Amino acid sequence: MFELQPDDISLVSRGQLLAVIQAQAEILIKGLNEQQVMDKMALLAEELTHAAGAVVELIDGDDMVYQAATGVARQQLGMHIRAINSLSGLCVRENKVLNCEDVSQDPRVNKEACDKIGIQSMLVCPLRFDGELLGVLKVFSPHKYSFDDIDEQILDLAARIIAVSMHAAQLGEN
Repeated sequence: MFELQPDDISLVSRGQLLAVIQAQAEILIKGLNEQQVMDKMALLAEELTHAAGAVVELIDGDDMVYQAATGVARQQLGMHIRAINSLSGLCVRENKVLNCEDVSQDPRVNKEACDKIGIQSMLVCPLRFDGELLGVLKVFSPHKYSFDDIDEQILDLAARIIAVSMHAAQLGEN
C-alpha cells in the first residue's frame, strides 16, 4: 500500500510534512471523492512547492488529460496532450520524477502546452498505485530552475497520497 521510508522525508520540513499529513487526514475523514482528492492535492502541491500552478493528469489512451488544475494551469482544465511528445508521457513511461529546469532548452517537453500556460520550468511525478500508473502530478513555474530535491520529495509524497486516495475512492464508489 503506502509506506514512507526514512529517505522519503529526509529533506522535507516538519511544516511541509504536517501539511501533507493533515491533507491525508482530511481526505480520509471527509471521504472525499476522486475529483475532490485530485483538486485538494493539486492545490497542496502548488502551495508546498511554491509553484505558480499544478496539474493532475490522468492517462486516457494515447493522451494525458488535465483532470485537476490550479493557478496558471486552471484555464487549461480538460486539455489533452499527446503522451508520446510530452514530459508527462515520458514520466509515465520511465516511472520516475522528472525535473525540467528550462522548457525552452528541453526537447522532452510539449512547448505548445508550455506556451499556453506561460511556464519556464516544471516538475513531474508519476501517480502509481500497486504497480499501476494512473497519470502524473505536475507543478509549474514561470521561472527557470525553480524546483529542487525538496520539491521532488514533496511532490512524490503528494502523488502517493493522490494515487492511494483515488484507489480508495474508486472502491467506495463500487
